[in-house]
Amino acid sequence: MNQAAIRIRYAFAVAILAAVYVVAARAGLMMDAVGGFATLVWPPSGLALAALLIFGPRLWPGILIGAFAANLLTGAPILVAFGIAAGNTLEAVLAVYALRRIPGFDVSLGRVRDVVALIVFAAVLSTMVAATVGVTALYFGRIVSLPQFGETWRAWWLGDLIGDLLLAPLLLVWASVPRRLGSAKRFLEASALGASVIVASILIFGAPAGHNPGMFAQAYMFFPLLIWAALRFGQRGAVSTAFIVSVIAVAGTAMGRGPFVSPILHESLFARQAFMGVAAATFLIMGAGISERRRAESEMRIAHRRATEANAAKAEFLAVMSHELRTPLNAISGYVDLLSLGVDGPLTDKQRAALSRIEMNERHLLALIDDVLSFARIEAGRLKVDIETVLVHDVLGTLEALVRPELLRKEITFSCDSSDNALSVRADPEKLRQILLNFLANAVKFTAPGGRVAVGAEDLGESVRLWVSDSGIGIPSEQLSRVFEPFFQVEQGPTRRYPGIGLGLAIARDLANAMDGEVRLESTVGVGSTVFLLLPAG
Repeated sequence: MNQAAIRIRYAFAVAILAAVYVVAARAGLMMDAVGGFATLVWPPSGLALAALLIFGPRLWPGILIGAFAANLLTGAPILVAFGIAAGNTLEAVLAVYALRRIPGFDVSLGRVRDVVALIVFAAVLSTMVAATVGVTALYFGRIVSLPQFGETWRAWWLGDLIGDLLLAPLLLVWASVPRRLGSAKRFLEASALGASVIVASILIFGAPAGHNPGMFAQAYMFFPLLIWAALRFGQRGAVSTAFIVSVIAVAGTAMGRGPFVSPILHESLFARQAFMGVAAATFLIMGAGISERRRAESEMRIAHRRATEANAAKAEFLAVMSHELRTPLNAISGYVDLLSLGVDGPLTDKQRAALSRIEMNERHLLALIDDVLSFARIEAGRLKVDIETVLVHDVLGTLEALVRPELLRKEITFSCDSSDNALSVRADPEKLRQILLNFLANAVKFTAPGGRVAVGAEDLGESVRLWVSDSGIGIPSEQLSRVFEPFFQVEQGPTRRYPGIGLGLAIARDLANAMDGEVRLESTVGVGSTVFLLLPAG
């Protein structure tokens, strides 16, 4: 687009803004303006603020031209009209400048801090500039006297403030929020809300004026509707409902009807505008808070979905890798067995010792891979549990044989305490054995040579508590809350004394939860640890 076309478009935009400003200003000045120029109903302030925020501050000449023309048509001298126009323009420009200094300010007003900034910098502070400059111009133009200065300033300021609180948010929110109709149910709810607001507004602000002291309280009947709008439709619902109520209230008050009517129109409008200002600010903040919450919930759902997908991909990768690693390990185990049997010839004692070390490391690596594979299945949600009644004595009786080589090597004393041979639990037999073996393997690993390890069970009525205790190194109290986290290890760094990847207790906890059970741990540094498994009684 060439420069001439850009200039034409800019001039056209300025002209449109000026024309709309004049129409809005003339409508506001008809509402019993104090001194003929300070009105309590001044929509141009909200229009100017929204225009500069949406289309950019470079449209300020449209405000200057529109305000100058509107006041000139109302009967103001040229210099007075220009002074008022300068104040109105400066108000909008300063408000936009201040709001643009807020980090990440969003014109959709979807955050509480954006709404608070709009209220403070635009509605409260910048409007003081226009009121001060405008009333000063009226004073020097001999249109208002010094005794009228304060009342005129108050009307001017409040009119501009309400315009910034009601019209500007309406234009900003509807210009920035995508216009989606949504579902038919939501459309019907919006229609019901709109009809309720209109009917309630007509009933309250269309009622004959009276001196009933309770009439003013009728205006608060709108609060449930405003809350409905904010809760169900966010900021868009809040600003739209507040604007509709305000328009009908102004019309009713101007016709001498409703709860705010007094003998003098501008006093009636002052009461109405003060009420609407408080309501608009309150529900702007409420709508922003609800929008923030919905946005946070949406972001949390997206993050949760992505985390779930990433977790599933990780679990699938671990499962595949664990399965692939088992194949060469099984081959290694097979060749070790063949060599140990002397298939390829007799072995020396030194060779048998070497094969024994290979076999021991192969079993250790296989156990690690099994842990990873179990963890991957749990993470991927592919854990299958077959619950049945299991005799505790039978399970505990098989444990010692599984760790006997390590018990003998470290000369650890092992004991089993299960006096009731009829004691049973509801569990998956394989998963139960896997949990207890994990507990026992940890106990043996962290117990020094010559120590002791014990297993046992006791009846608690509706549940059974199985336990494994040891006289090992123990766990510091500050780390007890983390021992069930995946990959957590008490000893950190490359110099740790005990092998493992920190999955055993995490797997045991998840397996227990899958069987409606629970795992608990008690430990004292230098004394030992006891891990408990609680399961439903059989």
